[in-house]
Amino acid sequence: MEKIAILVDSGSDISPELIAEMGIHVLPLKILYGDKVYSDGENIEPQEVYARFPEEIPKTSTPNFAEVTELAEALRDAGYTHLLAVCISSGLSGTYQNICTALKSVQGIVCRAIDTKNISIGAGALALYAARLAKEGVPFEELCRKVEQNVGHSRVFYYMDTLDYLRAGGRIGRVTGALGSLLNIKPIISCNPQGVYYTVAMIRGRKRGIQKLIDCVAEKVDEKRAALFAVMHGNAPEAVEEVSAELIRRFPKGKIFMKKQINASLAVHTGPGLVGILLFQPA
Repeated sequence: MEKIAILVDSGSDISPELIAEMGIHVLPLKILYGDKVYSDGENIEPQEVYARFPEEIPKTSTPNFAEVTELAEALRDAGYTHLLAVCISSGLSGTYQNICTALKSVQGIVCRAIDTKNISIGAGALALYAARLAKEGVPFEELCRKVEQNVGHSRVFYYMDTLDYLRAGGRIGRVTGALGSLLNIKPIISCNPQGVYYTVAMIRGRKRGIQKLIDCVAEKVDEKRAALFAVMHGNAPEAVEEVSAELIRRFPKGKIFMKKQINASLAVHTGPGLVGILLFQPA
């Protein structure tokens, strides 16, 4: 019989409670302050990153070859026959490529990696979907096919107070931010089909920006299918309940399955004041 393990990097931003409930395995991204290396979610939390802004903006890096192979081999030795790694976008990180390379060297377990073309819970929702399919006993090849077919059905939209941290980390992608902070223009961004950030809208002021964020999500909802939502924030907890209430008001049949502060590795590149909404409607 197949025993399937689901593996994610910490950039998938799944809550610890859901990680434990669904039996998902996590490779932490790295956060670098000079020669000091931290493991995302293990010995550094997002509040430390925010507290050190703007004087210190760290760098991030992917899990290394040894970490990937050691975890895959440990899963094999624990009796798993198959492993699916669900990775954040290759357009935003080298994580997918590094995991693919490392998994090719692992013997005795069938391994595959999927590039979600997404970030944060946009990737995490697909991993949770995969974990649910595994619990239901869906065969590995069918499970992989279903996850790949639903990559385009997972969308995350972010309102951001500033683009400074995306620029500093080289993650600006196709986001346009030339208007600058003096005009109080706030961007809403998402990932395009290639998995690169792009501008969805530019709105003047935070209040109007968050309302536009909800509108952008609403435009993508297919009323014929169940809608799953997650509400994320970057050092902006006050916005979470407001956004959640509005989503429930507009989509009473929808379900908000997670509310969460984004992980430290994502806080590095987005800065404080972020509000995000995931829309996932699996086919």
